[in-house]
Amino acid sequence: MKSFLFLLFLISCYQTIYSTRYDQKEWEKFKKTYAKTYQDQAEESYRKSIFFKNLQTIEDHNQKYTQGLVTYTVAINKFADRTVNELAKASRPTHRQKTKTKKVLISDTGVPESIDWRDYGVITPIVDQDFCLSCWAFAVVAAVEAHVGIHLNRKNQTLSEENLIDCVYPDFNCTQEMVRTALEDSYQYIVDNGIDTAESYPYDEETSQCRFKPENVGATITDYARVPEGDEEELKRVVGTIGPVSVMISVDLTFMVHRTGVYYKENCVDIKEPYNHAVTVIGYGEEDGQEYWLVRNEWGTTFSENGYIKMARNRGNLCGIATYATYPIIGEQNLV
Repeated sequence: MKSFLFLLFLISCYQTIYSTRYDQKEWEKFKKTYAKTYQDQAEESYRKSIFFKNLQTIEDHNQKYTQGLVTYTVAINKFADRTVNELAKASRPTHRQKTKTKKVLISDTGVPESIDWRDYGVITPIVDQDFCLSCWAFAVVAAVEAHVGIHLNRKNQTLSEENLIDCVYPDFNCTQEMVRTALEDSYQYIVDNGIDTAESYPYDEETSQCRFKPENVGATITDYARVPEGDEEELKRVVGTIGPVSVMISVDLTFMVHRTGVYYKENCVDIKEPYNHAVTVIGYGEEDGQEYWLVRNEWGTTFSENGYIKMARNRGNLCGIATYATYPIIGEQNLV
């Protein structure tokens, strides 16, 4: 009996050791792949615990994918040692009066069934906001750059996110949650001032005093407009005929580590703190019978599919994608 119990003890120890070695191997591989370094042992232990928790979620999710229960896969990426709150923090409401919704008068004719504005050479290369919670600035800049390419035929004009970060909210810091009106405030700033080029006002992943210089303006807009709240059909018309749109969405870990397939998550706006990230819709289409929005994120090219993610379209305004959807107006267009 004692021998049997001792044998069970040895098996238990072996399983524990094997699990530890397996976990450590995954951790070391992750650190090497993404060149991860930490301030001290305490920080590394903290990041390691987050990594293992996220790894378990990734494995559980992909098991559901193999069973046909979900439409997309997830995978370890450079964000696997981070929490969602570190990459996307919930927007906070403002106390000022809500801006009246404006939109451009668009005919139903001529709206393509699918579009990818990358095919027209008007989408600038993906950039990385790193761990500064400045997604709202990147979502606006990406849209303005695209519209400059579409409507002014200036296809390689890169503009300054740092200009917006420093000047739209002078007291902003990189750990601050997003203001619910951040997209509109940013567009209004560009209406009033223009926006400097990225070359003259580079992104430095930190906030500082406003250094805007009118002589360095790379683009101006005449106005901005909003898609009627929750109207995915209108969002399609705008994206298909005018150009990319800046949007606010709700994201969680499954978005953060998305890898392939059309992203769909039930009730993703019913999380505790909704609307915690801003991205840019640059197209739409259909894949394997699933309608999707083509979304540009600004977490570098290791996110999802080279920095872009396909999010389910016409499935109940997924993650609130059409709730706070705003776009620039360049030149004369009919606002209603």
